[in-house]
Amino acid sequence: MLDLADEKGALCGKIFADLGAEVIKVEPPGGCSTRTIPPFLDDRRDSEHCLYSIAYHAGKKSVTANLDNPDARAIVADLAAKSDFLVESFPVGRLDSIGLGFDALAARNPCLVYTSITPFGDTGPGKDYKWADIISWAAGGAMYLMGEPGKPPLQMSLPQAGFHAGGEAAVASLLAHYPRQIDGLGQKIVVNMQACIVWTLMNEQAMPLLHGNYLTRTGAYAGSTGAERRMVYECKDGYISILVAGGSVFAPSTKALMEWMSENGYGSEWMRAKDWTVWVPGLFMALTDQDRREIAELEEAIRKFLLTMTKQEIYAQALKRRILLAPVATVADIASDEHLKARDFWTKVPHDTIGKTLTFPGPFAKLSGTPIGATTRAPRIGEHNDAIYRSLLGLEPKRIEELRASGAI
Repeated sequence: MLDLADEKGALCGKIFADLGAEVIKVEPPGGCSTRTIPPFLDDRRDSEHCLYSIAYHAGKKSVTANLDNPDARAIVADLAAKSDFLVESFPVGRLDSIGLGFDALAARNPCLVYTSITPFGDTGPGKDYKWADIISWAAGGAMYLMGEPGKPPLQMSLPQAGFHAGGEAAVASLLAHYPRQIDGLGQKIVVNMQACIVWTLMNEQAMPLLHGNYLTRTGAYAGSTGAERRMVYECKDGYISILVAGGSVFAPSTKALMEWMSENGYGSEWMRAKDWTVWVPGLFMALTDQDRREIAELEEAIRKFLLTMTKQEIYAQALKRRILLAPVATVADIASDEHLKARDFWTKVPHDTIGKTLTFPGPFAKLSGTPIGATTRAPRIGEHNDAIYRSLLGLEPKRIEELRASGAI
């Protein structure tokens, strides 16, 4: 795979690298913009200590090519002629204008799967709109649901739109690979980042049918307007996510929680005696005044109870009593998670560039016969110029030096 994507699609190449493909990142001589995204390891603000680059370029190789230079463009075209996949995220029409669009490259390599990641697709009135992560979340509708009721929408805390788009690009590329195995022909794929975000709203679409309204910003609560339930509670050292509900699915959990609270002097008699299997306020009809009183009393009792314990104490009892809840994990919690450790999730990757061995998240799936996951560090800028330009393209060392001297690579 040739990876010409910035943060809009870096994850696509990373997934391919994890799956065992040779991924060649093509970047400007000064490095891709993804190498300047903070934060930086040890607060050293350079391309080798950029944590984004360290994470999402692991397993890839790097060559440099200045696409403003005709010699560099010819080199990239030659690389594409020998590639199975290409992913790019340039402005719509940019690569076509310099001879590196799908039509030009497919003429030389008909089996090429060419994936373009765009903010708004390659047609329509928004095809030339500029991009930022916040724009994707706003235009896709998800941002409308982020934040507290009665206050303006909030931006996603960490940029995520590019990860949705990169993941969709990887899946789409592999879907295109299937028919290629039959007819030998590649195709062009266009990933619309706005559409990727719209697809995150699947649960919202049922609300008008079931409740006659739509989801709004609810902060720590979940549910439609007038039927919200608190989902996040504070505890001694952080937060717990729990949904108190009834019906056949949630009744056993809620009953167990009420019994646990009662043992410690929390809750009211009606909470202990309630038949939770038939308690489904707001499911098919509007909440009654009694429903609202019960929900408010429940949430206050649970709030006071959970404040007496730590996340680990609560979670240990929840597992024992089969209560449906989860601690809100911090990064430190994830790093020390017993379950991930038991599954050998974490992997050590030596990083000679910075003189450290780093701990990386493992692969997204475990395959018994063909294990996946990157085992090599992120490359230095242009680290593989000589090896790739010589082995794949047959360039002589003198020619490579000429290209370097002219600024092509």
